[in-house]
Amino acid sequence: MIGVAIIGCGSIGEIHAQCLQSVEGARLGAFCDAFEQRAQELSRKFQGSYATTDPARIFSDDSIDAVYICTHHDTHSLLAIQAAQAGKHVMMEKPLALTLDECYRVGNAVEKSGISLMTGFKMRYYPSVARVKQFIPNPIITVAQMMDGHWPSDFWANDPIKGGGNVLSQGCHTMDLVYYLNESEPERIYAEGDNFTHDGVKIIDNIVATIRFANGRVASVVQGDSGQTPFVSKFSFQVMDGMRTAHLHDRMKTATLFDGEKVVEHTDPEEYGFQEENRDFIRALQMNQKPPITHRDGLRATLLILKAFESIRTGLPQDVRF
Repeated sequence: MIGVAIIGCGSIGEIHAQCLQSVEGARLGAFCDAFEQRAQELSRKFQGSYATTDPARIFSDDSIDAVYICTHHDTHSLLAIQAAQAGKHVMMEKPLALTLDECYRVGNAVEKSGISLMTGFKMRYYPSVARVKQFIPNPIITVAQMMDGHWPSDFWANDPIKGGGNVLSQGCHTMDLVYYLNESEPERIYAEGDNFTHDGVKIIDNIVATIRFANGRVASVVQGDSGQTPFVSKFSFQVMDGMRTAHLHDRMKTATLFDGEKVVEHTDPEEYGFQEENRDFIRALQMNQKPPITHRDGLRATLLILKAFESIRTGLPQDVRF
């Protein structure tokens, strides 16, 4: 059995706990949160062996093999490094970290310790995404949009220190899926954007970016919180290969495939990503294998967003090879 502890007992931590209950070979062993009551509530609900406010207790517990880090973004890197130093595997909720320096420090700790770290990019696991990748394995053009309704300026994830803002918090999902759909390393990014609707908050809240990949293909990414369209929902990903097109929409539950003559649409009843990523993480640990999504994937996604910010500030394209 893989003993698991969850650090951060908010909504995402609870979702992971629910998923782990049905993953064979996983045992929920501990819950940790800065607010003791929240840790106790999840411990009772999911029958964890104990609740604590001290991550060090979990890192020193020999019965815990892996930790899920579901905390505010500014704590991700420190907790991941401490977990690695303690020999604990890590499931990291996005983003991996808020700065490139922190991302590299996490990567160094992972590689030095030999533990496995999986970045939680659940969108790779959507059945609709698998259908699109099978239908168009080599896109020429990718157009990706992830637009939220307006986030309150005082929302913690919009705080430039705790959360990094919507574009960094949510955009790492977009950047990872664009990479995954293309299966080619990004080489260059150019972006325009600004803080349009959050006066007094030092964030860039909306961007439009163009990415060039090593294989010569290109992608356009729109990210922010200027408002959701009712036609495609928060997510809209389109890929084209010169003859065929595919569109992911309806919160990624629907894939519309067009071969030039016939339209075929597949719709899933719900979003499946969380359950599948949990199953893959535990399976990788059981088989002593690296997880399919590693710290390098987390680094790439954060790198693309931060380089987009740098492009906006300088007005120049940015090299993103790493």
